[in-house]
Amino acid sequence: MKNRICKIKRRLTQLFAPVDFRCMICGRDVFDELGFCPECLKRVTFNNGKTCKRCGVALDGEEDYCGNCSFDKTYFDRAYSPFCYDGAVRDAILDMKFNNCGAYAEVFARYLVFAARREQLQYDLVTFAPISRNSLKKRRYNQAQLLAEAFCDILECENLLCETIVKIRETEPQEKLSKTDRKTNLVGSYRLAPKSDVKGKKVLLIDDVKTTGATINECAKVLKNHGAQSVVALTVASRKENFDYENQQE
Repeated sequence: MKNRICKIKRRLTQLFAPVDFRCMICGRDVFDELGFCPECLKRVTFNNGKTCKRCGVALDGEEDYCGNCSFDKTYFDRAYSPFCYDGAVRDAILDMKFNNCGAYAEVFARYLVFAARREQLQYDLVTFAPISRNSLKKRRYNQAQLLAEAFCDILECENLLCETIVKIRETEPQEKLSKTDRKTNLVGSYRLAPKSDVKGKKVLLIDDVKTTGATINECAKVLKNHGAQSVVALTVASRKENFDYENQQE
């Protein structure tokens, strides 16, 4: 009964942003589950090259870890993203997040499932990055929650879905801040949701985008501080590495 109610709630939420079988970018009809027409698919950058061994961001250099993971403390154990955050994917994510296109989560969740299966991820529960009450009021949905719900729906593991983290204070939008400010903007913004039990659990944390990793890191910190055995993050896309190693090491 609980799983059926969750499905109904998700369907009702997505009525705020109905879409049909059209390209998420140009609106052309598509006849498969890719979500992009052949032309827009050319603008998609898959994150299938060399990646950071911790956070999964695309790397160009010889290093095995990105600058953030090399010099900052990370609370999540691993993170993966099927896409790089640019081009058509960036446009579609922004529409999903801010332009009432919540149903795009259905498409992106298929790619998250592919990534989870490819990496053979093991988890006891699935959760998602929370947003503030004001943001929820404006958007009418949490895009990370829609992704997590669709992910569990595809894998038929709705019983593993759990809201474990809540956001307790308003913060500046991460996308409007500098790289340095993003790392401090969210500190102390989250806490464990009432009646949540993550002790000893392997947690899969889902979000839409990873840039510096500040959001998933703060969420993972809360989960680890309450006894989570491991936290693996899965995001639709991550921003490509852009880090000055020489200046950081001086």
